[in-house]
Amino acid sequence: MCLLFISLGNDLKSIFAILCLCLPFVLQAQSSSDKPYHINGNAFQENCNCYTLTPDQNFQSGSVWNINKIDLRQSFDYQFEIYLGCTDTEGADGIAFVLQPISTVVGTAGNGLGFQGIHPSIGVLIDTWQNTDDNDPAYDHLSIATNGVIQHATPNDLTGAIPALPNNANIEDCRWHNLHIQWNAAAQTLTATVDGLQHVQATINLVDVIFGGNPQVFWGFSASTGGGKNAQRFCTSLNADFIQNASSNYCAPAVIDFEDHSRSFGSILEWHWDFGDGTQFNGPNPPPHRYSQPGNYSVSSTILGNNGCWSDTFKQVITIGSIPTAGIDIPNQICDNSLLPLHDNSTVTFGNINQWNWIINGQSYQQQNPDPGPLAPGPLQVQLQVATEQGCTSTSTQKIVTVAPAPSISLTSADSACAGAVLDITARSTRPLAPVTNWLWHPLTNNSNVYSFSSATAGRYTVAVTGIADNGCASDTLQKEIVVLQTRADAGRDTTIAINEPLVLHGSGGPILHWWPATGLSDPAIADPTAFLDHDMTYYLTAATSMGCETVDQINIRVYKGPDIYVPNAFSPNADNRNDRLRFVAPGIRQVYYFRIYNRWGQLLYNSNSATGWDGRFQNREQASDLYIWMISGEDLHGRLFNKKGTVLLIR
Repeated sequence: MCLLFISLGNDLKSIFAILCLCLPFVLQAQSSSDKPYHINGNAFQENCNCYTLTPDQNFQSGSVWNINKIDLRQSFDYQFEIYLGCTDTEGADGIAFVLQPISTVVGTAGNGLGFQGIHPSIGVLIDTWQNTDDNDPAYDHLSIATNGVIQHATPNDLTGAIPALPNNANIEDCRWHNLHIQWNAAAQTLTATVDGLQHVQATINLVDVIFGGNPQVFWGFSASTGGGKNAQRFCTSLNADFIQNASSNYCAPAVIDFEDHSRSFGSILEWHWDFGDGTQFNGPNPPPHRYSQPGNYSVSSTILGNNGCWSDTFKQVITIGSIPTAGIDIPNQICDNSLLPLHDNSTVTFGNINQWNWIINGQSYQQQNPDPGPLAPGPLQVQLQVATEQGCTSTSTQKIVTVAPAPSISLTSADSACAGAVLDITARSTRPLAPVTNWLWHPLTNNSNVYSFSSATAGRYTVAVTGIADNGCASDTLQKEIVVLQTRADAGRDTTIAINEPLVLHGSGGPILHWWPATGLSDPAIADPTAFLDHDMTYYLTAATSMGCETVDQINIRVYKGPDIYVPNAFSPNADNRNDRLRFVAPGIRQVYYFRIYNRWGQLLYNSNSATGWDGRFQNREQASDLYIWMISGEDLHGRLFNKKGTVLLIR
C-alpha cells in the first residue's frame, strides 16, 4: 500500500489523501539495482553524487531516497551540500531531509516540501516560503518536525523555526550551503547545522516514540514547488581535502607531513594521493614525504565514497624553497644631510622572502628598506641577510658606503627694494668641513655667492640658492622673499579756479605724500590739502615709501578773476591741434547749464554743457568762416545765476 498526497500551491494545505493498495506512485519512480538511490517524480541525477529535486518550474515535486535502510540504534554523521535556487521573493518552497520506514516512493508537492503527510517520519526542514496558516516566519527558516506535519507551534514542531542563515533572511542566494546531519544514538539527539553556523537540535527516542520500536528507516531528501518555484538540489558531501604540517621546514631538502581532512556523507573507501614529483600513495594519511629539490609541487588528493562516487580532485601547490640571495642596492657615496637610499634587491628562485636582517654600523633593523636616520661623515658598513617563509636563509652580504659631509649656507640681504633698483643678496658657506665651490641660484644660474636682484614691477619675489661642495654634496636650498616697492605720484589734472576760490587737491601714488611749495596749502603733508590762490601756481607732489622709492608729479593751476566765464574771440578748426575747438573757461562757476552757438540767421548749431567745446561742424558739415554768436549760462559757487554772451570768429 502507498500513500499519495496532493497539494494545490504554496499557500494551500493538502486537500485530500488517498489510501491506495498496490497502485503505482503517481509521480513515476526511477530505480536501478546498481545505484544506491531511488529517484521519484521530477527529481533527476546530475552526476555521481548530485541530484536535482525540483527544476525551476511551478508545481513540481521530487524525492531521492537511499535504498539501504539504516539502523537508528547506531549513530550516523552525514554531510551534504544543498542549493535552494536563485529566486528570493517568488522562490519556493524548500527541501527536507527525512527519515521514514515506509518506502522509497513517497513525497508531495506544494508547500509540503514533499514531507507533508509522511507518517511516521522525522524531518529537517529548510522552508523558503511563508505560509501564515502554518505559522511560518517571514524569513527562510530551519526546523525539525515529525510525522509529516509542517505547522509550527504544534507538538510536532520539535525545535521551532530559526533563520536558515544568521543575519540573513534569504538562503535562496544562488550558492551551495553545507548541511550537516548528526544522530547520536546514545544521547538520542538529532542535530542539523547549516554552514557550521546555524543549528537546531531535538532530543527524542526516535525508535520508540516516532517509529513504534522499528529502528530500520530510509533516509533521503524531498522538495516541492507550487505557485512559487526554484531549482532545488543536493549533493552527498564528497570533498577531498588535506593540510600539511605548518611547522615543517619547507627548505629543500624538506620532509612534509600531510594530514587528510576529507569529508563525506558516509564512509570513504579509497584515497589517492599524487605528490607532484612523480610519486603517489593510496591510503588516508601518507607517511612523511621527502622533497630533495626546491620547486613548486602540485599535490593532489581524490577520494571514493561508499556511494561509488569519486570526488573532485583537491589540489594545493607546495613550495619547497631554495636558498635566497641577499642583495643591497645603495650608491657608493651619500651625503650626510640625505636619507639613506637603501633598497633591498634580494632574490629567490622558489619561495617568498619575508625576513630581513640588516646591520647598519652595528645597529640591527628588520624592515625590508630601513631608515637609520642621520648619518655621520665617514665609512658606513651595511650588511644584509634574508630568509624565506619556507625557512631558507641566505648568506650575509655587505657594502661599505662613504658618507660625505654636505655644505651648509646662509643668506643675507635687505627684505625689500625699490622698483628698478638693484639689491645684492649674499650667500655664505658656513661649514668649513665642506666649503661651497659652486652656487646655484634660481631663477638665474649664477656661480657667484652674490646675486644681484632687480625688478621694474612691484610685488613679492622669491630667490633660492643651493651650495655645491667639491665632493658633489648639496646644501639645503635656502629661499629669500624680496618685496619690491614702487610709487606712482599723481597730482591730478591741470585746472583753473577763480581767485581765492578754495581748491581741494587730490594726490595719490604712495604711502608717503608731500606737496611743495607749501604756499597757499592747508597742509602740504596730506593727500588732499586745500589751496587758496590769488595767482597762477604749479604744485609738485612727491610719493615715497619708508625706504625712499620716490616719484614726482605736478599740477598747473591757472587763476582767473571770478566767478566769470571766458570764451575766446576766434578759433580755427583746421585739425592742426592748435585752437581747433571753441571752449570756455569758467572759474568760480559751480555748474554750467548750457553753452550754445548760433549762426548769423539765429540757427542753433551747438548746445552742450561739456567743456570739450564746439568743433566748427553742424550735422557733420564744416561751417564756413564767419562770425558766430555764443551764449552760456551757469551757477556760481554761491548759487547765483550767471549768464553771458558774445561773438566768435571762425577762421578757415
